[in-house]
Amino acid sequence: MQQILTAQDIPARVVNQGIAPHFGCSTPAALQVRLQDQWTALFLLSPVEDHSAEASEY
Repeated sequence: MQQILTAQDIPARVVNQGIAPHFGCSTPAALQVRLQDQWTALFLLSPVEDHSAEASEY
């Protein structure tokens, strides 16, 4: 995800969210972007909608 944002010249960083809840589990993390880039990042990282199934129903 960070590489997608970097390719679009949106600075991003991975932020550690704390201690793992169980031994052997990875720690939770979040991807942080600047406030002015928030909506662009959400758009780029959102799933692509598939309209082909809807079009075949009609």
